Amino acid sequence: MLSVIRSWFSWFWPITEAHEQGRHGGLEVCWERGRKVLNSAHGNQSFGSLHHVWQQAFDRINIRQNRPQSVLILGLGGGSAVHILRSDLAIDAPISAVEYDPVMIQLAREHFGLDQWSGLSVLEGDALIQVHALPQRYDLVVVDLFEDLDMARGVDHGSFIHGLRDRCAKEGTVLFNTVAYDRLSSKRCDLIKGHLDRVFHSVEEYRTQDVNRVFIAR
Repeated sequence: MLSVIRSWFSWFWPITEAHEQGRHGGLEVCWERGRKVLNSAHGNQSFGSLHHVWQQAFDRINIRQNRPQSVLILGLGGGSAVHILRSDLAIDAPISAVEYDPVMIQLAREHFGLDQWSGLSVLEGDALIQVHALPQRYDLVVVDLFEDLDMARGVDHGSFIHGLRDRCAKEGTVLFNTVAYDRLSSKRCDLIKGHLDRVFHSVEEYRTQDVNRVFIAR
């Protein structure tokens, strides 16, 4: 009953449900416009604007017709991408997810039902290391690695992009979410695009939510 009340009032103003200190700063679970979301200090981490980014990205690659048989998520957050794949798209392929922040995993479990999904394996670790350590190749690799609003250190290095190529199946796809909100972040996005162009056969870019630049690499 309390959740229903909070959901209703959140159409008028955000209502905070939990606040925790993560590895990159404060994390807040709150109700916004009738929905529970996970935010950092300056950006949405799951189930808000980022949720729409991934919905659009999956539609963009026509995932309903080209259903992956294995999925790797680098940067789990609160589990938006998992929720869309399992609930919205009925993708039952095994999903491996890597998340650096244990507090993020805790919030995903306590507030966003992460443990309800079968076939999901969550590894607490650094994606920049695990991208080289994991032995498997995946049909779909989803990259969403941020420190608050800024892309995580190292994601714009060539070694990380080569690691993505190694984790991606021969006919697989990488979806790489980036954010360009100022000159420096725009330059980092351009650097990532350049590395992807050199390593993958084709790279498509589309922009959404004003600041998100999503790269589709195959």
